Parts: sequence; structure tokens; C-alpha cells
Amino acid sequence: MHERLTRMLEEVGFPHTVARVYTALTLAEGEGLSTSQLVEELEVSKASVSNATQFLVGIELAERYRVRGSREAHYRILKGVWGTILAKKFAAIGYIRSTVDEALDLAPSEKARQRLEEMHDVYSFFEEEFEVVMDRWSERMNA
Repeated sequence: MHERLTRMLEEVGFPHTVARVYTALTLAEGEGLSTSQLVEELEVSKASVSNATQFLVGIELAERYRVRGSREAHYRILKGVWGTILAKKFAAIGYIRSTVDEALDLAPSEKARQRLEEMHDVYSFFEEEFEVVMDRWSERMNA
């Protein structure tokens, strides 16, 4: 399962070590893992783990926490963040659509306009559909 989850994360854009660290944290038996546990389990350098965990903390998929009696950092997966992350991705679709709207007004040729209209149609459709999906997700989470 480790390899399959890691590969999926890489296919959606995660750097290799970040995907491995995220997978390890996701499948950890306890609350999370320490830096040294990640180094040992993944057989990578402490610097690689540090870079990967900083990335995951920065995009708000993981958090650093302290364990009483331990001097090293521990990391765990944040709960309830995937909906927010997808909402941000969906918001980018609106940004693309509005930029294409502006470009349509300035299209230098009919061929360019046709290509931009196709792009506009696709992004407009998904923008509308994702809004409905996110509303349904919000209702589900608040139920």
C-alpha cells in the first residue's frame, strides 16, 4: 500500500520524497512520526525529511507537534483539510476562466477566438459544476 499511495501522490504532482513522507505519516500506527522515525523508515537523509515536512506543513497537510519528553519534532497529518485544498484548486478554475474572458476581448484572430471560446466553455462548465459539488460537500460536513 505504501508504494501505491506514494505513486498516486507523485502522479498528482507531489515530489517523490514528499509523497513518501506523506504516505508514512498517513499510514503511521500512532498519532504521527518523529523526524528520526521518518529517516529510519524511509532510509533518507534528515535533510530530505526536513525539506519534505516543511513542504507538507507549508501547504497545510501536516503539522509539527511536540511529544513530552522528546527533543525532536514530530509530524502528523492534519484532519479535514482536503476539502479546503480542493476548494482552492477549484477557485483557480475561476481565475483561469476570468482571464480567458479578458483574452476573448483581445483575440487577434478568429482562430484564436475559437480556441479561447473552447477553453472558456470548458472552464465555465467546471467552475459551475465544482461550485455545486463544494456546496454539497459543505452540507455533508456540517450535517
